[in-house]
Amino acid sequence: MKINDKNELHVKTEDEWNEEDFKKTTIDNKALNILLVSLDKGEYNLIRGCTSAHEVWKLLMLTHKGTEQVKNTKLALLNRDYELFKMQPNELIKILYNRLLDITNALLGLGKVFGKDELVKKLLGCLMMNENQRSRQLRNQMT
Repeated sequence: MKINDKNELHVKTEDEWNEEDFKKTTIDNKALNILLVSLDKGEYNLIRGCTSAHEVWKLLMLTHKGTEQVKNTKLALLNRDYELFKMQPNELIKILYNRLLDITNALLGLGKVFGKDELVKKLLGCLMMNENQRSRQLRNQMT
């Protein structure tokens, strides 16, 4: 697009494009592709009519933007889930780790910052607590 002498916006034809226009289009196409492949089916259906990465981004921001009150409520619920997080009986470590990642990724998305070793300590704490419970159960069964 360019502005003509009458200060009107005019769409350039591809013949009028310069090297900068081609670069911008290439970058936009790459960004659009990244956005499209990272969306689930529901979000993809929402934005499938968009033609630029900026258009997709604006629509996604509008869709996922909640009020400050909604954000604070989500943050409080996720913080509670994080604080009460523990290993379930007979739960595989892989599943435990994935549950922890789901909670922490959601918290990160809402702006929570974790300390350098905080997540490792949380995971190890869950494993230690679970091991202590198993040891107690075995001791109780032996007596």
